[in-house]
Amino acid sequence: MEKNILIVDDCRTTRSIISLYLKSAGFKTVMAANGVDAVEKLMNTEVDFIITDLNMPQMDGIEFTKWIRTNSTIPDVPLIILTTEIDDVSRAKGLDNGASAFLNKPVSKEKLVSEINMILERAKGG
Repeated sequence: MEKNILIVDDCRTTRSIISLYLKSAGFKTVMAANGVDAVEKLMNTEVDFIITDLNMPQMDGIEFTKWIRTNSTIPDVPLIILTTEIDDVSRAKGLDNGASAFLNKPVSKEKLVSEINMILERAKGG
């Protein structure tokens, strides 16, 4: 069964590139422009994995991650923060608030798909 991945990023180009990477690796994708948009999408769409940017308008990646972990019906869904922020404080904040991984942009298709597969294996106890 294909895994459905939600891509949350305020840059349309980034969403499209990540979606192409994932579709070519056999995943299905849903896209959202920010955390608020993502929350709305999650009301009607089942997802198996989330990739979110950190810096977005309306609801940033940390707020969105906190919402997933505390308020959603899918608190255990794996989530990667994918961002241009490279400082240790941002990384620690993301991981402390429930991100499964913290990757920096730009990311290669191989690195992203490898990280997703590794997290999915870990999540199912593999």
